[in-house]
Amino acid sequence: MSATQRRARRRSFGSVERLASGRFRARYTGPDGRSRSAPSTFATKSEADRWLTLIRAELLRGSWTAPEAANITLADYTTAWLRQRTPQLRPRTLDLYRRLVDRWLLAPVGEGRHAVSLGPLPLRALTPALVREWHAAVSEAAHASASARGVTETRRTHPARAWAHAAGLTVARTGRLSPAIVDAWHQAGAPRPAKPTRERPNAGCTIAAQAYRLLHAILTTATDDELLTANPARIAGAGHVAHPERLPLTPQEVTRLAAAMPEHYHAAVLVAAWSGLRPGEVFALRRRDLDLARGRLSVRQTLVEVAGHPVAYGPPKTAAGRRTVALPVIVTNALTEHLERHTNPGTDALVFTTTTGLPVTSATRSHAMRTARTAIGRPDITWHHLRHTGATLAAQAGATPAELMARIGHTSTRAAHIYQHATLDRDAHIAVALDALARR
Repeated sequence: MSATQRRARRRSFGSVERLASGRFRARYTGPDGRSRSAPSTFATKSEADRWLTLIRAELLRGSWTAPEAANITLADYTTAWLRQRTPQLRPRTLDLYRRLVDRWLLAPVGEGRHAVSLGPLPLRALTPALVREWHAAVSEAAHASASARGVTETRRTHPARAWAHAAGLTVARTGRLSPAIVDAWHQAGAPRPAKPTRERPNAGCTIAAQAYRLLHAILTTATDDELLTANPARIAGAGHVAHPERLPLTPQEVTRLAAAMPEHYHAAVLVAAWSGLRPGEVFALRRRDLDLARGRLSVRQTLVEVAGHPVAYGPPKTAAGRRTVALPVIVTNALTEHLERHTNPGTDALVFTTTTGLPVTSATRSHAMRTARTAIGRPDITWHHLRHTGATLAAQAGATPAELMARIGHTSTRAAHIYQHATLDRDAHIAVALDALARR
């Protein structure tokens, strides 16, 4: 094509060229440095000029998006987003993301004409109003699902067992009911506990927050890729969940809880509560990780559970998770006895296993915890409470934030400060020390 045929008519923004056909082509350079042409040619130069004026106005308003983003759906972009991050994500995190994507981000949420489906929509069609509507639907559906699941779990207890507990009869909380208890229950008219009526206002809020945080992260990347001019996920507080305060155990409660546990988990409670290890780290310990002569253990791996896959072992949660932790004498003594009675020989043997020698999964240890915590009157306790307890006790013993970070395997000082609670007992010690200063 000759220079005459393609005379370029330059302007302050973009350019207009006359083609051999007599029509006009408009071109401009986007903020990403790429040169782009109008999707079609124009019959007159004025039409091409008007199109460039509209594009420039979008750039000045900040509403311009790359034309190639027009047909990229959230489903397609999310698939690529997950694929690109798979090598960096931990297996459990990747599994969580995939479940959130399949259930909440790409599938329709809600029922009937009120259902919201973001997956098939182009990225540019996602607006703050639409995201708010989606979040409301997710919150409602997650709440309903969690509440129904809670009712189902409550009904798993045999009514005769619930009746016996209410009547003050001695009966194990799990296992086979004795014929005497069943007969007494029938003689009492076989009463059944009323359906739970306690409202759970926060049911499902964690799932809703996780789904929102994931959507926000995906759309933030899309904004960085200049497929969006701004992130439409901008609901204040939607990614945050206000959990009840996790109250640590006292040393006396730790001792009672360990005693209420099955014998082969007794030492595991003491390790978790006095070292601040994560549950997965406790149940991934092997003989080679213990140096009881020096009173310490090394964290080298953690137990990894992904639904549908066998139990595996991987690196600790963070780089700081690889650490050596000093143990109180009470813990080394308990571990010494435990190794003799419950741990197989060999340096690679797991320290804590089930009675059949299998790894202790989260479901197995949670079942043991439910029984023991009821026995000591602390129905709120989970295995993570023991980690919280270990960190809090270390802080009360005088550990600095840096020492806490090293002990519990955190990389941020914010996490360490969480455990430095101003308890009444600690405040009383401070008052005694201040009084000594005053008397001096």
